[in-house]
Amino acid sequence: MNAEFGEIIEPSTRAFWDDYDENEEDRVSLLPFEWEWLNEENTVQKIDHIKMLLIFEGQGISSFVGTAVLRGRAPICRLSNGSVSVYYIADQGLLVCLSEEKELNNFARITEKLISWIESAGQVVTLSFQPSVMHKGTNAGEADEACFIRAINGKVNSVPELEAPNVITGISAGAFSYRKFRNQEASAYVCYLDSSVLDSVSTKPVLRLLRSLSVDCDLSYQLKFVDGSNLYL
Repeated sequence: MNAEFGEIIEPSTRAFWDDYDENEEDRVSLLPFEWEWLNEENTVQKIDHIKMLLIFEGQGISSFVGTAVLRGRAPICRLSNGSVSVYYIADQGLLVCLSEEKELNNFARITEKLISWIESAGQVVTLSFQPSVMHKGTNAGEADEACFIRAINGKVNSVPELEAPNVITGISAGAFSYRKFRNQEASAYVCYLDSSVLDSVSTKPVLRLLRSLSVDCDLSYQLKFVDGSNLYL
């Protein structure tokens, strides 16, 4: 039989589907997610006042966020079996979620663990960091920049809107969508980088954006180099 392009041809036996199901079960291992509270009592810390929930998401961003934004603060909790930590800056009413999670199957589950904070925050802002090659429609000027930023429902006039077919993904997409469908405001920013290593040049636009959002942060970030090695900290 000549099959038309796009036609679905079902296998004649269950053997194919049995093998497929087994492979899927082996490939996806959903480990339990629980908050590990890092206070002396190891108990839930109640947070009543959240002016802003700020979500940072991307690979290799911990040193930058920890130094320039969190300024060495310790997390109040972290997720078991996930690369997610939460910090609370009480005098600013700022709750910071820092994620370097890579497993696609975990993004929705992590968003669910953040739901209570997503709902109660006065505003939700997400910053995701992606390689610049992921941006479709980059013009010649932006291609030479160490970092350029796009926004969805952005509140900073100097940051252009993210245009189709570009999308946001991960926890940022989950938090933004949840707020949208509850008719609560949220802003999502994507920081496109020409290098996986964040330095004083590539982080300058990010810090400028944070200050425009009234987030207290350093004016600059200096990448630390370890003497006698080829490693950056």
